[in-house]
Amino acid sequence: MKLETLFKHSYVSLAIICITIFSSCERITFEDYALIEYDGQLTWQLETEEADWPDRIDPEVVVFQNKLWVMGGYNPGEMKGDSYYEDVWSSEDGKSWKLITNDAPWKGRRGHRLVNFDDGTGEAIFLIGGFSSEEKTGERLYKNDVWKSKDGKNWELIKSGTSPELDDGTDWFPRMYPGCVVTNHGGQNYIYLFGGRTMRTGMDARYATIYFNDVWRSTDGANWEKLDTDDYGIRSEHAFAVDENGTIYTQGGLHGLYFDAEENGTHPTKNWHHLYTTTDGVNWTERLDSVDIDESMMWRSGHKMVHYKGKLWTLPGKTTSSVHYTFSNPNHYSTWTHDGTDFGIDSRGVAVDARHNYAAVVFQDKIWVLGGYTNRNGQSSDVWSATLN
Repeated sequence: MKLETLFKHSYVSLAIICITIFSSCERITFEDYALIEYDGQLTWQLETEEADWPDRIDPEVVVFQNKLWVMGGYNPGEMKGDSYYEDVWSSEDGKSWKLITNDAPWKGRRGHRLVNFDDGTGEAIFLIGGFSSEEKTGERLYKNDVWKSKDGKNWELIKSGTSPELDDGTDWFPRMYPGCVVTNHGGQNYIYLFGGRTMRTGMDARYATIYFNDVWRSTDGANWEKLDTDDYGIRSEHAFAVDENGTIYTQGGLHGLYFDAEENGTHPTKNWHHLYTTTDGVNWTERLDSVDIDESMMWRSGHKMVHYKGKLWTLPGKTTSSVHYTFSNPNHYSTWTHDGTDFGIDSRGVAVDARHNYAAVVFQDKIWVLGGYTNRNGQSSDVWSATLN
């Protein structure tokens, strides 16, 4: 048989095999991958599909002077300039946004935190830590600096960045994605900072990432005290919130590869994924009732928590360290709640699209969700609000 004829027969045979295989497979349409429709207690409203600020992952939001303030974030799709943003935007309604500055002195940031805090001189915005990228100099650093502003435009550096030893008890190590809340304990207002991650230089990348389980607090944003705490589990990109009684909550996140757990486990502690609470930053209590909630819903990171109308509401996220990356599984976008005693499933569906690394806050008696990475458009600038039915 000629070589040309042999190739022709081979192509025909391959085509027949392919047709046979695909015709015997079950056909799955796009609709089979559609997200489950939200059917919970919240009424969600799309305030704007595209805010005036550019699409971004890891935006941060804070409520200040009865406005929403969005600052920083990262857009890998930015084609005209720096993909790390140092901009500040404010809005009275979540629909119309005003650019306050496009060049804040803290430079491009992601994984940073914003809080509204009164250090005794009146309320101000505090920007804390994160990962910074400076386009002009090429500098890329994990940060432990703190900036303060009373108008979003003029900023004061109240804590310069330092390079302490990992076990230094006098200052917290530079990091991104820490938990950060403001509350009153013992009659004193504090900023609390806990967890997060960093990378050490001069090491193999596989072993360079460090995850934290420390707790620090400050009365002014400049001076920090390290607390001797229970182990709530090393974690980064964890959800966190605080209620009106001063109870701090944290849950989920990432912890990287782990080889030293008991019984050859792959997580730092046996119940690492459970909800942890504290009323003093020192003593942490593990909470979960698997009768009321499917534990598979707890394995998520890049998600958010808000305390709203007497309940903790846990919103969409992505997978954790032990499984392949995804955020379109209902276990990662369903909404679960905790009222201080009982857990509950609000909905296995989602109204705001599957997403992670977005911003969320309570403002004007509503829950707000802003930007992040979504299943629909990737990095986004959409803004949603929700009220309790």
